[in-house]
Amino acid sequence: MDNEYITTENGQQVKPLYIVTGATDSMGSLICRRLAEQGRAVLLASRNLVRAQQYAAELRSATKNDDIQCLQLDLSSFELVQDFVARLTALQRPVGALINNAGTLPRHSSVSPNGFEHAVQVNFLSTALLSMLVAPLMIEDGRIIMSTSITRRLVSLPYEFPAVSHFTQIGAFAQSKLALTLFSIYLSTVLKTGRVNVNCVNPGVIKSSMVALNKWVDRFADYIVKPLPNGEAGVVPTMRALETKDTGFIFEGRTKQVKMSSVLNNRDVFIKLCNDTMRILKKYLPKK
Repeated sequence: MDNEYITTENGQQVKPLYIVTGATDSMGSLICRRLAEQGRAVLLASRNLVRAQQYAAELRSATKNDDIQCLQLDLSSFELVQDFVARLTALQRPVGALINNAGTLPRHSSVSPNGFEHAVQVNFLSTALLSMLVAPLMIEDGRIIMSTSITRRLVSLPYEFPAVSHFTQIGAFAQSKLALTLFSIYLSTVLKTGRVNVNCVNPGVIKSSMVALNKWVDRFADYIVKPLPNGEAGVVPTMRALETKDTGFIFEGRTKQVKMSSVLNNRDVFIKLCNDTMRILKKYLPKK
């Protein structure tokens, strides 16, 4: 994508915003830094606004890029997502890319205000809603990037999903990432007509705050994290996805690129997931 100024409805010359969710975590902070160094207009979307503001100030100083700002984003409910988009819209800035980096790996089961398992709400449902609400604000050839995970290969989606009847830490996380990847197939088709590209990225297994579970898993994670690559390696597929004109792909590492449809093993499950997800989200989308 280019880095040119565009003219808004009120006649201002501005650069399109590059929104990074989970902007202060290990991966998100590196993505923000890379974008800031490129001279992009970066919007740090973070649950912890104070930390985001501190990091934004650090980036402005380090990169000499003053077009960096923050908005608080909490993905724990649909209503909070709607509030974020309302504040984003009020900025009257076109959006160049939405990088859905935020995610959670909760140790214990908890139910969101909307009645879903917290991991499913944050990693899948709220992320899907955010993407659909931001898409109309995007410039032509805008990018939506979903962060998936290799753990999606370990699970299947039960019939009752997005409800979760039996919680396990890795299971809920993996199912939410599988669901996000499958739903991205649908979004890539729907949004293609609006000239918005949708792709997934798999950052791989890297040193990350999310690689810390509990009890004996913590000790195992501490052991396996030592030889893992740092977050810079995980940023590579995201930057590749930002530059491509393709849509409907999963980017991994420096060269790998596969169709998202390659994860579609059961068409009936895919159709049910898309139908159920749209039925849930319809209440929170603008009326046509």
